[in-house]
Amino acid sequence: MKKLVEKALIAFLQRAEWRFASLASKALGNTRASSILFGFFDRQSLDEVGLERLYVTPEISDGGLVYRYMESDIEAIQTRNIDVLIRGGSGILKGDILTVCPFGVLSFHHGDNDVYRGSPAGFWEVLHREPSTGFVIQKLSTELDGGDVLFKGHIGTAPFYALNQAKLYRKANIFLHRLLEGIGRSGSLPDAYPKVPYACPLYRTPTITQQLAYLGRTGFHLSGKILRWIRGQSQRWSVAYLLGGDWRDAVFRRGVTIKNLPGRYLADPFLIFRDGAHFCFVEDYGYASGKGKISVLGLREGGYDDLGCALQEDFHLSYPYLFEAEGGLYMCPETHEAGDIRLYKCVNFPNRWELHKVIVRDVSAADTSIFRHNGKWWMLTNIDSAGIGDHDSELHVFHADAFDSENWVPHPRNPVVFDSCRARNGGFILDDRGLFRVFQIQGFDTYGQGMGVARIDTLDEEHYRESEICAISPRFFEKLVGTHSLSHSEGLTVFDFARIERTDR
Repeated sequence: MKKLVEKALIAFLQRAEWRFASLASKALGNTRASSILFGFFDRQSLDEVGLERLYVTPEISDGGLVYRYMESDIEAIQTRNIDVLIRGGSGILKGDILTVCPFGVLSFHHGDNDVYRGSPAGFWEVLHREPSTGFVIQKLSTELDGGDVLFKGHIGTAPFYALNQAKLYRKANIFLHRLLEGIGRSGSLPDAYPKVPYACPLYRTPTITQQLAYLGRTGFHLSGKILRWIRGQSQRWSVAYLLGGDWRDAVFRRGVTIKNLPGRYLADPFLIFRDGAHFCFVEDYGYASGKGKISVLGLREGGYDDLGCALQEDFHLSYPYLFEAEGGLYMCPETHEAGDIRLYKCVNFPNRWELHKVIVRDVSAADTSIFRHNGKWWMLTNIDSAGIGDHDSELHVFHADAFDSENWVPHPRNPVVFDSCRARNGGFILDDRGLFRVFQIQGFDTYGQGMGVARIDTLDEEHYRESEICAISPRFFEKLVGTHSLSHSEGLTVFDFARIERTDR
């Protein structure tokens, strides 16, 4: 009886929270959260799909966990020459059903299979304040949740159970489709991930005590956000710089801070050395307009100079990545609100830039870096595959023969990194020791909680491999809550950091 009550409470909690989150999102104008939650609990009729149906009758164990199928059911499946089965429920499948199709039975596990096995999906990560929530797609074996993992990914954990589960389902569904398409093209399953011992419990319906703990922690988290809103506070970014030395020798606490102007903040710094001087291009965000433009600063040993706006559009701009090609200087800023990736060419340094070309259309991509390596041009970018506003989880690689090509070839292993704790770009450093990708580390409901640097060890048309060099925490100044971008050029290092501050100062 107690377990029935616990299950009923968690179901009620999910639906009540979904309704609250939906109404709150609409009231606060958060259209992205509203769209994620919209229709999440709606039932869909198979009559609307028009697929052929095959009815089978499993024999279910007394405990309700084990499913076995009769020989007549197995024969009926065999006569249809089905390549693969997709499990859309729960329970442990036993017997010939696991091998009746050439590619077996594929199934989701909406949790990080190395840490969270069980249910309910997306709940435990929120309760434990995990920075990311994982999912796997596996070929089932006789051991529940212990099959061959064919694909895995991690997205940033949303602060509420219902929203976290909705984001997880919407993201995972995209990659099941892609996995099936890949199997159809190649005629084989992808290689399975290596298996490791599982040393965590099997998670089941949360107890009443655990549900109360969740409500308490969520209420405390929400009250803090409301209090900051009342005080007019938010995560506010700033930029600092260090003159002299290599980026590996940087001591961040010695950095010189560039002062934000009232109602604005600076972030995403990128350096270039021109005519014996250092110039820093930054995202210049205005709270009143709700969008960023690209501004430029002159940095020197005695201080810095505000050189004004370099680029402004009707949509948000940030991450002003700079590179040189064919004798010209180009910028590839973040333009995901425009739904494309575009290049701007400098026609009068440093303040005059003109649109050169849109190189990728109809894509929601952020923080793009473009560089030349081994005779090809490469693009590293963060794509929101599921349309849920998540640019933090997926790192995609493309290559082309020209820097401004409109036909970028996707890497066969995309996304080459699928983890909100290290996928999003925070800069790019190319020096005599190799290629180094700065990556962001997202925290629980915290954007840009930290950053790290990874060396790109292997990059070609078939492989991508990187290894982490270091992680950088926001501890170098007082009261920091984030740091997420780093750039270096000719003895100068710049980085950004965040505090919770009043936005009108």
